[in-house]
Amino acid sequence: MRSMAAPNNSGDTKSPESEKSAPRSTAAFGAIRTLRILLVGTIIVPLLLAAIGGYFSYQASYHAAAAALAEAVAVAEENTTKILDTHMLVAARIDDLLTGVTDPQLRAQEKTLHERIARQIEGLRQVAAAWVIDANGRELVSARVFPVRRDLDHSRREDFRALRDARLPTFIWALRARSLGRGDFEPYFTVSQRREAPDGSFRGIIVVAVSGAYVASFYNSLLGGSAQYAASVLLEDGKSLAHYPESAEQPESRQRDDVLAAAIAAKATAGVIASGSPFSRGGRLVAYERLANYPVYVTIERTRASIVGEWLQNMAGYAAIGVPAAIGLMLLSLLALRRTRREQRALAEARDAIAERAAIEAQLHQAQKMEAVGLLTSGIAHDFNNLLTAVVGNLELARVRAGETSAVAPLLKAALQSAGRGTALIQRLLAFARKQSLDPRSLDLGGLVSGIEELLRRTLGPEIRLVISTDPDLAPAHVDANQVELAILNLTINARDAMPEGGTMRIALANRRADRNSPSELAPGDYVVVSISDDGTGMDEATLAQAFDPFFTTKEIGSGSGLGLPMVQGFSVQSGGTVRIRSKPGVGTTVELWLPQADDPASGKAGDRSLLEIGRGTTCALLCDDDDDVRPFLSEFLRSIGYTVHEASGGEAAIHILESRAEVDLLIVDYAMPGMNGIETIRQARLRRPDLRSLLITGHAGVPSNAGVPLLRKPFAPDELAQRVAEILAA
Repeated sequence: MRSMAAPNNSGDTKSPESEKSAPRSTAAFGAIRTLRILLVGTIIVPLLLAAIGGYFSYQASYHAAAAALAEAVAVAEENTTKILDTHMLVAARIDDLLTGVTDPQLRAQEKTLHERIARQIEGLRQVAAAWVIDANGRELVSARVFPVRRDLDHSRREDFRALRDARLPTFIWALRARSLGRGDFEPYFTVSQRREAPDGSFRGIIVVAVSGAYVASFYNSLLGGSAQYAASVLLEDGKSLAHYPESAEQPESRQRDDVLAAAIAAKATAGVIASGSPFSRGGRLVAYERLANYPVYVTIERTRASIVGEWLQNMAGYAAIGVPAAIGLMLLSLLALRRTRREQRALAEARDAIAERAAIEAQLHQAQKMEAVGLLTSGIAHDFNNLLTAVVGNLELARVRAGETSAVAPLLKAALQSAGRGTALIQRLLAFARKQSLDPRSLDLGGLVSGIEELLRRTLGPEIRLVISTDPDLAPAHVDANQVELAILNLTINARDAMPEGGTMRIALANRRADRNSPSELAPGDYVVVSISDDGTGMDEATLAQAFDPFFTTKEIGSGSGLGLPMVQGFSVQSGGTVRIRSKPGVGTTVELWLPQADDPASGKAGDRSLLEIGRGTTCALLCDDDDDVRPFLSEFLRSIGYTVHEASGGEAAIHILESRAEVDLLIVDYAMPGMNGIETIRQARLRRPDLRSLLITGHAGVPSNAGVPLLRKPFAPDELAQRVAEILAA
């Protein structure tokens, strides 16, 4: 299936004026283009240099900050390791002190042991407290409190359960506890050690609390009290033991850093990672390091925004020198460009006027060419239709009289088929030229497509599947039924030829309203859209551009006339609609026929065969036609089916017969005749016989279907004439 897009040949014609102005316009454009490039260069080059310099400057600031953080975290790792080593040593000394002493003895000697343990941690500022808990979770002795509260149950503490159930030797844990000095709650983390009996059974735990104030003072001195920095002590499972500056949040409720958590999960021992954006508050640069002998990490982080701030301070000095120079160069280039534009504006306006004139001349040339084809087509249609009427009619009478078993029957049948192709060719030419006479009626397109479905399937063949879908509320269309059938059949043949290996053709009928997304040439209103699509070879842009050119075809010689799509377009536009196509090579083609909706309910085609018997034997017809080949055939046929016929070769002769004979019931008159034409003949006849029925027959393309007289288009078969005469007599 080839394209339905109208070709645009306006660009093929160039006027002499446009050719002469081309060198001047090219020179003008070259000068402006050079100045534009210079102006853009004065903007882009400084920006590019600033961007490159800024990038390397930022990278230098970033790497310097990362190196400083790595050094700081190494110091933090060393100090934190010493703190934990001290607490493990205190726990070991307390365990040695309690070796061989039973829990009842501990309770009995609580004051003595309290004093001895207090002396163990005296002078160690990094140790906040130390106490012992028995196997039942009750406190036995403490370095800071005497006497201890034995009613408190510590068996639910995380460190107690871990050392009891998992048989771990040590456990590090974060918590908040009441300060013995101030009475408020402070964050702590503790180092706990398992106590065992000689047989290895669990006897309780020894807990040594790390002094939060001591650790805070260390990190405050390390970070310099800056809000841009922060430090954390984390377990290897990601839980927070301490965070500086101190926060009111619980250690475990602080926001988890997914990037840092991933690095810890990967068992990385040290590194520097970045998270977030340099321009957001959440962007951070974090240095981390794992303590050598403990499942603990220390981190030192800095906001990435602070690094950007330092970098911007460094860049400000360079900007103070470079920006004024760049602005001055840009202003000079802009001034030169504006002066050149003013000088070339008149030439540009003249060039546009010449181009517009050339385009209009090309469009006029194309319109004149198409009008010439249309006038030529409509001019010869009348003579061809008269010839074909005589040929088809006489061949049909000869076939009937010879009989189906006659030796000449196949020859007559072949001649009729050839005449039929000639008739179709004339109709296609008229449709392309938009000169054909249409007989639009309110038509049910769904019923029409259903009626020709079998014909379409035979046309497509067994290798192509036909799918038909119809809107259940489909409105009737105001179109010519025969022309719709011919258009659908033409598009079906194109779809078949586009799918040589087989495929699927879809016909969809739906109601649509013209809006801004509809074809621009449509008038506002309601339409019935017949969409015919295939999944064949499709068309490229070059083929689409020539789709409506008469006699253009992509088929082999002898396989197509090149009038199918021009006929479809001409019929659609003449009916008050349009046609639209979409196609892509290798995907397929979709053609949409937009046809106007009818205001009255749909009616079928006339064709009650019982009407053919009305009036036979009692009706007298007056036949008026100036063609000596057509008139005898029509008279002979009408007499053969039982009518009485009087002949007239012109309008004046027909009026004379009417005045002299009273038995005429029906006037059949040709339109194009010398002197009085068919419509004038009917008007004069009705002045004399107001009740006279009439039928206008014509092969002329210029006769409108709404002339107020029943109309039959040439060429027609004898059965069509009999059918139309019967309808008029029965009305």
